[in-house]
Amino acid sequence: MQLVLRRSQRSGGMLGTKVVFGLDARADLTADERSLVSKYGLGRLAVYDSEARRKHGEAAFSHFDDATRTSTGRSLWKSARGLASAAIMALSLRITVDSLAQGQHIECKDLDELLGAEAAIVEACKNLKTYLETALTFDGREEIVEF
Repeated sequence: MQLVLRRSQRSGGMLGTKVVFGLDARADLTADERSLVSKYGLGRLAVYDSEARRKHGEAAFSHFDDATRTSTGRSLWKSARGLASAAIMALSLRITVDSLAQGQHIECKDLDELLGAEAAIVEACKNLKTYLETALTFDGREEIVEF
């Protein structure tokens, strides 16, 4: 497996005075690795969730939790807010093994978020490589561990 990363930047905002940082990431899997990803259902494995997705997910959970502890009218309002947060969360960036193999473009408003996304993708690819190496060992072989 190879992970191909390309950083970029562009001007953003109404006046073009803000910098938007970009990261293009693509995992090039060998045919054998693609086969194992498919066989073990690793394609839907989340590699990275954006800050916005995490924030809206936490908000949705909080609204639904509050809805269970309030009056009926307020409960309906909290449930509606929870559904709205969940809908926004669903539209926010989530990178899976499949989407990373197809190539993914990420844009961030600050460098910290971009570096965090890059580090998370690199770490996830290391973990995926470990999963794939482990998957190859399910062939009936014995392993002896001495202590």
